[in-house]
Amino acid sequence: MPAVFAIDQGTTGSKAYRLDSTGKFERVGAPPGSALAEAWCSRGVAIGDLDGDGRLDVVINNMDSKPTILRNVATPVGHWLELKLVGDVSKKSPRDAIGAIAYVTTGKLRQRQDVISGGSYASQNDMTLHFGLGAATAVDKLEIKWPDGKLESVTVPGIDRKLTVTEGKGAASR
Repeated sequence: MPAVFAIDQGTTGSKAYRLDSTGKFERVGAPPGSALAEAWCSRGVAIGDLDGDGRLDVVINNMDSKPTILRNVATPVGHWLELKLVGDVSKKSPRDAIGAIAYVTTGKLRQRQDVISGGSYASQNDMTLHFGLGAATAVDKLEIKWPDGKLESVTVPGIDRKLTVTEGKGAASR
């Protein structure tokens, strides 16, 4: 199972948590000298792969100060796939594909992610969908349910990459 983390922006600074094998979050201590070892007054967090390496990074919006960037430098432990969905405006879909749903199947595992906007206070997450694939070396099935309800099957040319999927036109590597 891929690692799942959460960031809590409290009044005493940001805290990191990791999902353990029992399904509960456990606090992860901040490495000395890291950005998590500092306390900020913050009002927003955004998640996205800032450097295109397949690992999600975090940007924290601090009050009366510069944002803090938490760049994910952990050694990768599994495979991944990122999807940038583009709607076809001639089919009355929004160009940013808000409302689309992606289903990725690897073996017996089926994952779902929705394209949404405004998922964080005073911040905007990257609308690129990020799927952790663990040990899987291929995607068995990729389906996109577009905002108009049409279901499209898409061939995935490979993993550990970002694909742009345009409604009705399939995938292209970025």
